Amino acid sequence: MTASSRLSFFPHRALFALGGAARLRRPVQAASIWLFYGLLFSLLVWPCASRSQPVALSGDAGLFDPGPFALERFDDDLIDGPGGRTLPLRLRVPAPCAAATPRPVILFSHGLGGSRAGGARWGEHWASHGFIVIHLQHPGSDESLWRTGPGTFDPARLRLGMTPEQAILRARDVAAVLDWLAGRQARDPRLACLDMTRVGMSGHSFGAQTTQVVAGQGRLVWPSAAIQPGLATPASPLREPRISAALAFSPAIRGADETSVAAITLPFMVVTGALDDGGALTGVTPAMRRAVYERLPPGKAWLLWFAEGDHMVFNGGSPRAARQQADAHVLRVAGGLSLAFWRATLRNDAQAAVWLSGDGPRAVLSPGDTFESR
Repeated sequence: MTASSRLSFFPHRALFALGGAARLRRPVQAASIWLFYGLLFSLLVWPCASRSQPVALSGDAGLFDPGPFALERFDDDLIDGPGGRTLPLRLRVPAPCAAATPRPVILFSHGLGGSRAGGARWGEHWASHGFIVIHLQHPGSDESLWRTGPGTFDPARLRLGMTPEQAILRARDVAAVLDWLAGRQARDPRLACLDMTRVGMSGHSFGAQTTQVVAGQGRLVWPSAAIQPGLATPASPLREPRISAALAFSPAIRGADETSVAAITLPFMVVTGALDDGGALTGVTPAMRRAVYERLPPGKAWLLWFAEGDHMVFNGGSPRAARQQADAHVLRVAGGLSLAFWRATLRNDAQAAVWLSGDGPRAVLSPGDTFESR
Protein backbone atom coordinates (compact mmCIF):
# COMPACT_ATOMS: atom_id res chain seq x y z
CA MET A 1 0.00 0.00 0.00
CA THR A 2 2.28 2.70 -1.23
CA ALA A 3 0.32 4.87 -3.62
CA SER A 4 -0.76 8.19 -2.19
CA SER A 5 -4.52 8.61 -2.06
CA ARG A 6 -5.09 11.99 -0.50
CA LEU A 7 -7.09 14.06 -2.88
CA SER A 8 -6.05 17.65 -3.47
CA PHE A 9 -6.35 20.26 -6.18
CA PHE A 10 -3.38 22.38 -7.25
CA PRO A 11 -4.53 25.25 -9.51
CA HIS A 12 -1.05 26.74 -10.01
CA ARG A 13 -0.94 26.62 -13.82
CA ALA A 14 -4.37 28.14 -14.19
CA LEU A 15 -3.51 30.94 -11.76
CA PHE A 16 -0.20 31.73 -13.50
CA ALA A 17 -2.04 31.89 -16.81
CA LEU A 18 -4.61 34.18 -15.28
CA GLY A 19 -1.84 36.43 -13.92
CA GLY A 20 -0.19 36.62 -17.35
CA ALA A 21 -3.43 37.60 -19.01
CA ALA A 22 -4.01 40.26 -16.38
CA ARG A 23 -0.70 41.95 -17.26
CA LEU A 24 -1.92 42.40 -20.84
CA ARG A 25 -4.96 44.27 -19.66
CA ARG A 26 -5.03 47.91 -18.67
CA PRO A 27 -4.27 48.72 -15.00
CA VAL A 28 -7.03 48.02 -12.56
CA GLN A 29 -7.89 49.68 -9.32
CA ALA A 30 -5.82 48.85 -6.24
CA ALA A 31 -8.78 47.25 -4.51
CA SER A 32 -9.23 44.82 -7.41
CA ILE A 33 -5.54 43.92 -7.30
CA TRP A 34 -5.70 43.09 -3.60
CA LEU A 35 -8.88 41.09 -4.20
CA PHE A 36 -7.13 39.08 -6.91
CA TYR A 37 -4.09 38.27 -4.78
CA GLY A 38 -6.29 37.40 -1.84
CA LEU A 39 -8.07 34.89 -4.05
CA LEU A 40 -4.70 33.60 -5.28
CA PHE A 41 -3.48 33.08 -1.71
CA SER A 42 -6.63 31.27 -0.64
CA LEU A 43 -6.56 28.90 -3.59
CA LEU A 44 -2.90 28.05 -3.08
CA VAL A 45 -2.86 27.70 0.70
CA TRP A 46 -6.27 26.19 1.53
CA PRO A 47 -5.81 22.89 -0.33
CA CYS A 48 -2.46 22.33 1.40
CA ALA A 49 -3.98 22.90 4.82
CA SER A 50 -6.96 20.65 4.09
CA ARG A 51 -4.77 17.69 3.20
CA SER A 52 -3.94 17.23 6.89
CA GLN A 53 -7.58 16.53 7.71
CA PRO A 54 -9.41 13.18 7.33
CA VAL A 55 -10.85 12.76 3.87
CA ALA A 56 -14.64 13.02 3.77
CA LEU A 57 -15.26 10.18 1.35
CA SER A 58 -19.00 10.74 1.09
CA GLY A 59 -21.74 12.48 3.02
CA ASP A 60 -21.10 15.34 5.41
CA ALA A 61 -18.76 13.69 7.91
CA GLY A 62 -15.26 12.20 7.80
CA LEU A 63 -14.38 8.62 8.54
CA PHE A 64 -13.43 9.24 12.15
CA ASP A 65 -16.32 11.48 13.14
CA PRO A 66 -19.89 10.51 14.01
CA GLY A 67 -21.98 10.34 10.87
CA PRO A 68 -24.89 12.58 9.89
CA PHE A 69 -27.68 10.10 10.65
CA ALA A 70 -29.77 9.94 13.79
CA LEU A 71 -30.29 6.36 14.96
CA GLU A 72 -33.28 4.33 16.00
CA ARG A 73 -32.17 1.58 18.35
CA PHE A 74 -34.51 -1.22 19.36
CA ASP A 75 -34.31 -4.79 20.64
CA ASP A 76 -36.18 -7.79 19.30
CA ASP A 77 -36.10 -11.57 19.55
CA LEU A 78 -35.91 -14.25 16.91
CA ILE A 79 -38.16 -16.99 18.27
CA ASP A 80 -37.41 -20.67 17.63
CA GLY A 81 -33.97 -20.19 16.11
CA PRO A 82 -31.42 -22.96 15.43
CA GLY A 83 -31.61 -25.63 18.12
CA GLY A 84 -34.98 -24.25 19.22
CA ARG A 85 -33.28 -21.29 20.89
CA THR A 86 -34.54 -17.71 21.08
CA LEU A 87 -31.97 -15.27 19.70
CA PRO A 88 -31.96 -11.77 21.28
CA LEU A 89 -31.16 -9.06 18.72
CA ARG A 90 -30.27 -5.37 18.91
CA LEU A 91 -30.87 -3.25 15.83
CA ARG A 92 -29.36 0.13 15.00
CA VAL A 93 -31.12 1.74 12.04
CA PRO A 94 -30.30 5.12 10.46
CA ALA A 95 -33.28 7.45 10.37
CA PRO A 96 -35.22 7.95 8.27
CA CYS A 97 -35.46 4.39 6.93
CA ALA A 98 -37.39 4.46 3.66
CA ALA A 99 -37.64 1.88 0.90
CA ALA A 100 -36.55 4.54 -1.60
CA THR A 101 -33.10 4.73 0.07
CA PRO A 102 -31.94 1.13 0.62
CA ARG A 103 -29.05 0.74 3.06
CA PRO A 104 -26.46 -2.05 3.45
CA VAL A 105 -26.73 -4.40 6.43
CA ILE A 106 -23.93 -5.45 8.82
CA LEU A 107 -24.33 -8.32 11.30
CA PHE A 108 -22.21 -8.33 14.47
CA SER A 109 -21.49 -11.47 16.55
CA HIS A 110 -20.27 -11.10 20.16
CA GLY A 111 -17.42 -12.96 21.83
CA LEU A 112 -17.60 -15.83 24.32
CA GLY A 113 -19.74 -14.82 27.29
CA GLY A 114 -21.00 -11.68 25.58
CA SER A 115 -24.40 -10.40 24.54
CA ARG A 116 -26.16 -8.21 21.99
CA ALA A 117 -24.65 -5.24 23.85
CA GLY A 118 -21.23 -6.18 22.44
CA GLY A 119 -19.70 -4.11 19.65
CA ALA A 120 -21.71 -1.02 20.61
CA ARG A 121 -18.96 1.41 19.57
CA TRP A 122 -18.68 -0.17 16.13
CA GLY A 123 -22.43 -0.43 15.62
CA GLU A 124 -23.09 3.19 16.54
CA HIS A 125 -20.32 4.48 14.29
CA TRP A 126 -21.29 2.41 11.24
CA ALA A 127 -25.01 3.08 11.64
CA SER A 128 -24.46 6.83 12.01
CA HIS A 129 -22.88 6.69 8.55
CA GLY A 130 -25.85 4.99 6.94
CA PHE A 131 -25.43 1.25 7.59
CA ILE A 132 -28.03 -0.90 9.35
CA VAL A 133 -26.29 -2.88 12.12
CA ILE A 134 -27.78 -6.00 13.70
CA HIS A 135 -26.13 -7.30 16.91
CA LEU A 136 -26.72 -11.03 17.49
CA GLN A 137 -26.76 -12.81 20.84
CA HIS A 138 -25.95 -16.53 20.76
CA PRO A 139 -27.56 -18.55 23.60
CA GLY A 140 -25.21 -21.24 24.84
CA SER A 141 -22.08 -19.12 24.40
CA ASP A 142 -23.42 -15.82 25.73
CA GLU A 143 -23.50 -14.10 29.12
CA SER A 144 -25.75 -16.84 30.54
CA LEU A 145 -22.56 -18.92 30.91
CA TRP A 146 -21.21 -16.82 33.76
CA ARG A 147 -24.16 -14.79 34.98
CA THR A 148 -25.33 -17.33 37.53
CA GLY A 149 -27.07 -14.74 39.68
CA PRO A 150 -27.23 -11.00 40.35
CA GLY A 151 -23.73 -9.57 40.46
CA THR A 152 -22.03 -12.93 39.90
CA PHE A 153 -19.17 -13.80 37.61
CA ASP A 154 -17.79 -17.33 37.26
CA PRO A 155 -15.12 -17.31 34.53
CA ALA A 156 -14.62 -21.08 34.79
CA ARG A 157 -18.09 -21.54 33.33
CA LEU A 158 -16.99 -19.88 30.08
CA ARG A 159 -15.43 -23.15 29.00
CA LEU A 160 -18.92 -24.65 28.77
CA GLY A 161 -19.51 -22.59 25.65
CA MET A 162 -16.17 -23.39 24.01
CA THR A 163 -17.33 -26.33 21.94
CA PRO A 164 -17.52 -27.20 18.25
CA GLU A 165 -21.28 -27.63 18.64
CA GLN A 166 -21.67 -24.04 19.80
CA ALA A 167 -19.47 -22.84 16.95
CA ILE A 168 -21.75 -24.56 14.42
CA LEU A 169 -24.90 -23.23 16.10
CA ARG A 170 -23.50 -19.70 15.92
CA ALA A 171 -22.97 -19.97 12.17
CA ARG A 172 -26.51 -21.24 11.73
CA ASP A 173 -27.74 -18.31 13.82
CA VAL A 174 -26.37 -15.98 11.16
CA ALA A 175 -28.39 -17.65 8.39
CA ALA A 176 -31.50 -17.66 10.60
CA VAL A 177 -31.20 -13.93 11.30
CA LEU A 178 -30.85 -13.15 7.60
CA ASP A 179 -33.99 -15.18 6.91
CA TRP A 180 -35.77 -13.39 9.75
CA LEU A 181 -34.76 -9.96 8.44
CA ALA A 182 -35.99 -10.74 4.94
CA GLY A 183 -39.40 -11.77 6.26
CA ARG A 184 -39.61 -9.00 8.84
CA GLN A 185 -38.84 -6.22 6.38
CA ALA A 186 -42.14 -6.68 4.56
CA ARG A 187 -44.21 -6.03 7.68
CA ASP A 188 -42.08 -3.65 9.77
CA PRO A 189 -41.79 -0.07 8.45
CA ARG A 190 -38.78 0.49 10.69
CA LEU A 191 -36.84 -1.88 8.39
CA ALA A 192 -38.10 -0.60 5.05
CA CYS A 193 -34.61 0.51 4.00
CA LEU A 194 -32.93 -2.89 4.42
CA ASP A 195 -30.86 -3.85 1.39
CA MET A 196 -30.47 -7.61 1.68
CA THR A 197 -28.30 -7.70 -1.45
CA ARG A 198 -25.48 -5.90 0.41
CA VAL A 199 -24.67 -7.73 3.64
CA GLY A 200 -21.48 -7.59 5.71
CA MET A 201 -20.47 -9.82 8.62
CA SER A 202 -18.40 -8.85 11.64
CA GLY A 203 -17.66 -10.09 15.13
CA HIS A 204 -15.22 -10.17 18.04
CA SER A 205 -13.25 -13.17 19.34
CA PHE A 206 -15.64 -16.17 19.17
CA GLY A 207 -17.75 -13.84 17.01
CA ALA A 208 -14.73 -13.32 14.76
CA GLN A 209 -14.42 -17.08 14.34
CA THR A 210 -18.14 -17.16 13.58
CA THR A 211 -17.39 -14.57 10.91
CA GLN A 212 -14.60 -16.75 9.50
CA VAL A 213 -16.91 -19.75 9.21
CA VAL A 214 -19.82 -17.98 7.48
CA ALA A 215 -17.32 -16.21 5.21
CA GLY A 216 -16.18 -19.58 3.86
CA GLN A 217 -13.74 -21.26 6.24
CA GLY A 218 -14.84 -24.87 6.02
CA ARG A 219 -13.14 -26.26 9.11
CA LEU A 220 -13.10 -24.80 12.60
CA VAL A 221 -10.66 -25.55 15.38
CA TRP A 222 -11.96 -24.14 18.63
CA PRO A 223 -10.20 -25.13 21.86
CA SER A 224 -12.30 -26.86 24.48
CA ALA A 225 -9.17 -26.43 26.60
CA ALA A 226 -6.06 -24.36 26.10
CA ILE A 227 -4.01 -27.32 24.83
CA GLN A 228 -6.77 -29.61 23.61
CA PRO A 229 -8.51 -28.13 20.57
CA GLY A 230 -11.82 -29.50 19.43
CA LEU A 231 -12.34 -30.05 15.71
CA ALA A 232 -15.54 -29.24 13.86
CA THR A 233 -16.08 -30.15 10.24
CA PRO A 234 -19.81 -29.61 9.58
CA ALA A 235 -21.72 -32.16 7.55
CA SER A 236 -22.87 -29.35 5.27
CA PRO A 237 -21.00 -26.11 4.43
CA LEU A 238 -21.77 -23.16 6.69
CA ARG A 239 -20.67 -20.56 4.17
CA GLU A 240 -23.43 -17.95 3.96
CA PRO A 241 -23.72 -16.84 0.31
CA ARG A 242 -25.66 -13.69 1.18
CA ILE A 243 -22.57 -12.20 2.86
CA SER A 244 -20.34 -10.22 0.51
CA ALA A 245 -17.67 -8.80 2.88
CA ALA A 246 -16.36 -9.60 6.36
CA LEU A 247 -14.42 -7.83 9.11
CA ALA A 248 -13.11 -9.75 12.14
CA PHE A 249 -11.90 -8.27 15.43
CA SER A 250 -9.50 -10.70 17.17
CA PRO A 251 -9.95 -13.72 14.87
CA ALA A 252 -7.78 -16.83 15.30
CA ILE A 253 -6.62 -20.01 13.64
CA ARG A 254 -4.47 -22.85 14.89
CA GLY A 255 -3.10 -26.10 13.58
CA ALA A 256 -5.32 -27.96 11.18
CA ASP A 257 -7.59 -25.08 10.20
CA GLU A 258 -4.85 -22.81 8.82
CA THR A 259 -5.24 -24.10 5.27
CA SER A 260 -9.04 -23.82 5.39
CA VAL A 261 -8.82 -20.04 5.69
CA ALA A 262 -7.74 -19.97 2.05
CA ALA A 263 -11.32 -20.94 1.14
CA ILE A 264 -12.47 -17.43 2.12
CA THR A 265 -12.66 -15.56 -1.17
CA LEU A 266 -14.69 -12.48 -0.25
CA PRO A 267 -13.08 -9.20 0.97
CA PHE A 268 -11.89 -9.77 4.55
CA MET A 269 -10.29 -7.38 7.05
CA VAL A 270 -8.51 -8.56 10.21
CA VAL A 271 -8.26 -6.17 13.19
CA THR A 272 -5.96 -7.26 16.03
CA GLY A 273 -2.82 -6.23 17.91
CA ALA A 274 0.34 -7.11 19.78
CA LEU A 275 -1.46 -7.50 23.13
CA ASP A 276 -4.41 -9.47 21.77
CA ASP A 277 -4.01 -12.87 23.43
CA GLY A 278 -6.47 -15.34 24.92
CA GLY A 279 -4.58 -15.95 28.13
CA ALA A 280 -5.04 -19.22 29.98
CA LEU A 281 -8.62 -19.52 28.79
CA THR A 282 -7.84 -20.31 25.15
CA GLY A 283 -4.08 -20.18 24.69
CA VAL A 284 -4.54 -18.03 21.58
CA THR A 285 -1.58 -15.75 20.82
CA PRO A 286 -1.38 -12.54 18.77
CA ALA A 287 0.52 -14.53 16.13
CA MET A 288 -2.45 -16.91 15.77
CA ARG A 289 -4.69 -13.91 15.16
CA ARG A 290 -2.38 -12.35 12.61
CA ALA A 291 -2.10 -15.73 10.87
CA VAL A 292 -5.71 -15.41 9.68
CA TYR A 293 -4.63 -12.48 7.50
CA GLU A 294 -1.47 -14.29 6.37
CA ARG A 295 -3.43 -17.38 5.24
CA LEU A 296 -6.17 -15.53 3.38
CA PRO A 297 -5.89 -15.72 -0.41
CA PRO A 298 -4.17 -12.66 -1.89
CA GLY A 299 -6.10 -9.85 -3.47
CA LYS A 300 -8.86 -9.28 -0.92
CA ALA A 301 -7.16 -9.31 2.49
CA TRP A 302 -6.45 -6.41 4.85
CA LEU A 303 -4.78 -6.22 8.28
CA LEU A 304 -5.07 -3.45 10.86
CA TRP A 305 -2.57 -4.09 13.68
CA PHE A 306 -2.23 -2.02 16.85
CA ALA A 307 0.87 -1.97 19.03
CA GLU A 308 -1.33 -1.23 22.07
CA GLY A 309 -4.38 -3.26 21.07
CA ASP A 310 -5.42 -5.81 23.69
CA HIS A 311 -8.29 -8.29 23.51
CA MET A 312 -11.03 -6.37 25.25
CA VAL A 313 -10.68 -3.07 23.41
CA PHE A 314 -11.70 -4.82 20.19
CA ASN A 315 -15.09 -5.63 21.71
CA GLY A 316 -15.94 -2.01 20.97
CA GLY A 317 -16.84 -0.64 24.40
CA SER A 318 -15.84 2.62 26.07
CA PRO A 319 -12.19 3.46 26.86
CA ARG A 320 -11.12 1.96 30.19
CA ALA A 321 -9.77 4.25 32.90
CA ALA A 322 -6.44 2.42 33.14
CA ARG A 323 -5.95 2.50 29.34
CA GLN A 324 -7.76 5.69 28.42
CA GLN A 325 -5.32 7.00 25.82
CA ALA A 326 -4.48 3.65 24.22
CA ASP A 327 -8.13 2.59 24.02
CA ALA A 328 -9.26 5.93 22.59
CA HIS A 329 -6.68 5.63 19.81
CA VAL A 330 -7.65 2.07 18.92
CA LEU A 331 -11.37 2.83 18.96
CA ARG A 332 -11.01 5.94 16.81
CA VAL A 333 -8.71 4.46 14.19
CA ALA A 334 -10.44 1.08 13.98
CA GLY A 335 -13.79 2.84 13.68
CA GLY A 336 -12.60 4.99 10.79
CA LEU A 337 -10.75 2.32 8.84
CA SER A 338 -13.52 -0.24 9.28
CA LEU A 339 -15.99 2.34 7.98
CA ALA A 340 -13.82 2.90 4.90
CA PHE A 341 -13.72 -0.89 4.37
CA TRP A 342 -17.53 -1.15 4.52
CA ARG A 343 -17.92 1.80 2.15
CA ALA A 344 -15.52 0.26 -0.34
CA THR A 345 -17.02 -3.24 -0.22
CA LEU A 346 -20.73 -2.77 0.50
CA ARG A 347 -21.26 0.54 -1.29
CA ASN A 348 -18.71 0.16 -4.08
CA ASP A 349 -17.34 3.55 -3.00
CA ALA A 350 -14.36 4.11 -5.30
CA GLN A 351 -13.00 6.97 -3.17
CA ALA A 352 -13.00 4.75 -0.09
CA ALA A 353 -11.13 2.03 -1.99
CA VAL A 354 -8.51 4.53 -3.17
CA TRP A 355 -8.12 5.93 0.34
CA LEU A 356 -7.57 2.46 1.81
CA SER A 357 -4.95 1.60 -0.81
CA GLY A 358 -2.99 4.82 -0.33
CA ASP A 359 -1.26 6.71 2.45
CA GLY A 360 -4.45 7.89 4.16
CA PRO A 361 -4.59 5.12 6.79
CA ARG A 362 -0.92 5.50 7.70
CA ALA A 363 -1.45 9.13 8.64
CA VAL A 364 -3.61 8.14 11.63
CA LEU A 365 -1.49 5.26 12.97
CA SER A 366 0.76 5.40 16.02
CA PRO A 367 4.31 4.01 16.14
CA GLY A 368 4.16 0.23 16.01
CA ASP A 369 0.75 0.17 14.31
CA THR A 370 0.48 -1.18 10.77
CA PHE A 371 -2.11 -1.30 8.04
CA GLU A 372 -1.43 -3.55 5.08
CA SER A 373 -3.07 -5.57 2.37
CA ARG A 374 -2.22 -8.56 0.29
